Amino acid sequence: MNILVLGNGFDLAHGLPTSYKDFLAFCKKIQTLYKYDEFISQGEYKSKEIDSWKMNESIKERIVNAYADRKINKCTDKEGMEHNISIDSIFDELYGYIQKNTWLEYFWNTPTYVGENWIDFETEIAAVVKSLDVARSLLAYGDSILDLETKDSAIISTILKASKGSLQHAFGGLQEIDKFIVFLVEELDKLIRVLEIYINEFIGKIKIKKVSSDIVNVNADHILSFNYSDTYERLYAVKENIEYDYVHGKADVKNVIASNNMVLGIEEYLKGDQKNEDISFIAFKKFYQRIHKQTGCEYKRWIEKISVDEKKGRPWIMDNKDHSRDHRHNLYIFGHSLDISDRDILREFILHDNVDTTIFYYERIDENGVSDNGRTELGKKIANLVKVIGQEELIKRTGGSTKTIDFKLQQNM
Repeated sequence: MNILVLGNGFDLAHGLPTSYKDFLAFCKKIQTLYKYDEFISQGEYKSKEIDSWKMNESIKERIVNAYADRKINKCTDKEGMEHNISIDSIFDELYGYIQKNTWLEYFWNTPTYVGENWIDFETEIAAVVKSLDVARSLLAYGDSILDLETKDSAIISTILKASKGSLQHAFGGLQEIDKFIVFLVEELDKLIRVLEIYINEFIGKIKIKKVSSDIVNVNADHILSFNYSDTYERLYAVKENIEYDYVHGKADVKNVIASNNMVLGIEEYLKGDQKNEDISFIAFKKFYQRIHKQTGCEYKRWIEKISVDEKKGRPWIMDNKDHSRDHRHNLYIFGHSLDISDRDILREFILHDNVDTTIFYYERIDENGVSDNGRTELGKKIANLVKVIGQEELIKRTGGSTKTIDFKLQQNM
């Protein structure tokens, strides 16, 4: 079994504007440069303003043509029924969810609006959730939220400002803060729907001019994608029997909020019994979203197959010098940061003793054209992998007769 794990770095490597800042910039332009009511009623667009946009030309052209020509896209649903989806209605939906979205307002007003991967969304959402959790705990024990530490207070003030609320009036008690939590979940659902439209209708229409020989040589038969896009299927799916698991869901413009299955959340941060007893913020957590949105867990079946092979065949035992590799499986990780938010899934593969793992990393080239030979990214991968599997496992699996993990510099696209 050749399993290829894909993260957002896979799309970025193919020149697709799927970074945190790309998406936020897109949303900002939709919010600020379109005078919605006038725009829809008159069917006009501000060509000079659009021409000045610094963004992917394909996306810019799609926006201009969509409004100028009032194009109609024909889409086919899973039952084969044909539907006409107006580009107008897509922008109508986009604007409606973007114009006053609390999460977008919060992201735009935080200093970390510089990230490269979706993980930056997760980091910011986690910061808000944890600060609100502290505030809720204070209220539960009869204390005042004025006792919050400076950092938590600042985060809560920012998210409340983004929601047009105030620190004093929003949290008069547990009932108020719980209503605010429900509100933030609803706002997150709207943000995810905007992201779905962006990935499917804009990113998905960009002509890709790069391919990776590394990906071709992997010859994958199983794809575990943490992305929402279908980039691999568009470029590399030459075999018909490839199995896919979009573990965080897959973008589809034909969805609505209720049918969207995209996961955008945070890892479990509570410990011990508390994580099973305190479910106030469970809707923000990835494991919950995967179950609630029924993304499917095909990878679990792959794990079971690997385990059965290990039992039926001649297993490769870590401490056995006379080991066989006849029943080995290969795991390739491309474009994934190895952040702990996906630790639960990554560990199941990497820690399997009959799985060989290859982790690709890329080189950085500075403004003078000098390469770092990938050392910067390699260092990040190693550091993050410690969080995923621990130091002892990392040391054991990267050298000697027990080696199962290899790092490989990406070839030029």
